[in-house]
Amino acid sequence: MSGDPRIVELCAAIAVGAAVRIIQCTDPDTLEADIAGPVLWGSDMAEEAHNDKHRVDVLVGLESAASGLWSLASRFPQARVALLPSAGQWLGEYLGLWAMRAGHGHTLSLGATAGGLGTSTLALLLAHAGTLSGLHSIVIDMDPHSRSLWPRATKRPPTGIGWEELRLSGGRLAAHQLAETLPRISNTSVLTWSQSNEHDLVEEQLMIRLLAAARQGFDFVVLDSGRFPHPQQTVINQFIDRQVFTASSSALPRHGEVVLCGEQRARYEANIGVEITGAFPFTSRIIKAEHRGELFDCFKSRGLRQSLANLCLLPQVQGQIS
Repeated sequence: MSGDPRIVELCAAIAVGAAVRIIQCTDPDTLEADIAGPVLWGSDMAEEAHNDKHRVDVLVGLESAASGLWSLASRFPQARVALLPSAGQWLGEYLGLWAMRAGHGHTLSLGATAGGLGTSTLALLLAHAGTLSGLHSIVIDMDPHSRSLWPRATKRPPTGIGWEELRLSGGRLAAHQLAETLPRISNTSVLTWSQSNEHDLVEEQLMIRLLAAARQGFDFVVLDSGRFPHPQQTVINQFIDRQVFTASSSALPRHGEVVLCGEQRARYEANIGVEITGAFPFTSRIIKAEHRGELFDCFKSRGLRQSLANLCLLPQVQGQIS
């Protein structure tokens, strides 16, 4: 939001370097209330911004106008200040980071309160439920102790890349490349370890790049993060839309949304701050299908489809899964 050609030119150059698109505006009344990206205000127009009407994410001005810009900043305590050109690198990183994390894919993280609850099985089922409901879905194996999700769902060998190949590439894959190169099971993409061997923790930067690409390339992203908290939970929290715990009624977390795995209902009263989203019983049909390596055959069961739908964990899907 600026009419100063010097500020506009500097911001345009920074945006090009950050690989983001910015839109210049000179009329505050044309700003949409629900605009998705950050709103930058030039020092020449910041006087027209109002706390109760306009979003002010960054105040931008030239170094020569520093005193006036800092004075304006006192009116917008949540806004950041960028004095150009010295703050150009910071502003570029700010815009680039926002763009990385601005993918539309709804991201659900499943974190277990204990081992053996069936979290990985539920993650696979939810992702495929998303596929059957018309979403472009992926399940990502982030469990540090995972020995591969693949054998749980199918006996046929994967055709595509796994974590091993991503680590060799440094994770430098565009969203469309990721979607094209990951193996699929009945049209549901799966990122896991290709072999059931012990492995090192995924590096933080690789995880950031991967989650950014997944949110941009898929409609529904399900993370199987293993025991909560994950060693890199701080990174995960920056990308997820919803964190759900899988637990038994006898070992509930202190707070958050909970799915009771392997049970029909809670046997004990939940703690204050805990919301029981629902219960998901692991029937003999699910167990046998998983042992056969044909997990998604369970979707032939109307009861299973309804149990997953009742959890209301799929984005924009509240009814029965068809």
